[in-house]
Amino acid sequence: MQDAVRPKDKPLNYEVSGGLSRIFAETAESLSALWSEQFGVEVDLGLEPGKVRTFRQFAYAQQPPFNVAQIRNRTDHTSWWLAIPSSSASVLLDLLLGSKRVDWEPLARSLNSVETEILMSLLQQVYESLEAHWRPVTELNLSIFQWYHELSEVEVDLQDLLDVEMVCLKWRLTIGQHQSHLSMCLPVNFILAWSKKLVQHHYGELPLEPHHQAIVQLEVESINLADLQVGAVFETGHSLDSPLTLELSNGDLHQVKLGAQEGMKAIQIVE
Repeated sequence: MQDAVRPKDKPLNYEVSGGLSRIFAETAESLSALWSEQFGVEVDLGLEPGKVRTFRQFAYAQQPPFNVAQIRNRTDHTSWWLAIPSSSASVLLDLLLGSKRVDWEPLARSLNSVETEILMSLLQQVYESLEAHWRPVTELNLSIFQWYHELSEVEVDLQDLLDVEMVCLKWRLTIGQHQSHLSMCLPVNFILAWSKKLVQHHYGELPLEPHHQAIVQLEVESINLADLQVGAVFETGHSLDSPLTLELSNGDLHQVKLGAQEGMKAIQIVE
């Protein structure tokens, strides 16, 4: 789905907005807990109501020097945007570098390449939390596409996106008595594509299906490291008719058999 201007006859109603706000509020709550534990200081992200505006309005509202990341959702190729003001960038860098006394003096410049690389681990946590909380509605695959630090870069490189209508949400970033924010925008058309499920999510009607990693346990009795080479075959001592143990990341265990289905490797739960 390409970024596009929202049709005028399809407004965002409060139920759709409510489902969207629930996702971003739950993301903020998860990140607050994660960062508080990770950094050893109380970090609080609070969600402010979202507003519909064009990408042009969003970009022009950023105070220089600004740091705006273009994020690509690889599942549908839409562009999302994350703005990190200089005050937020300063404190997040301090925390990531191990400081317990955060410096809220705004950087007098945009982030350099080393600083953006340091922030990547934190941004990865933002993506993963967003992907997890969007999962009842749809699957996301988010990643940084490009950073923008000058309004002139935006005007030249992103002319086709300037009039795209976005929903822009703001997370208040609070540590102690100090407060800053992070802003995120996503296309209105993306939200409209999932409006039915967002309404259901607003009313708590969607099942929250947990996803777990799974490992099939298969033990080999003894192996000579010198024998490890391409084409080598090792007996497991495990009967073809005996089930294997499937262990989920939540600790659950199941007995399974290996096989194939429609040309793909598969497992069948037998106990």
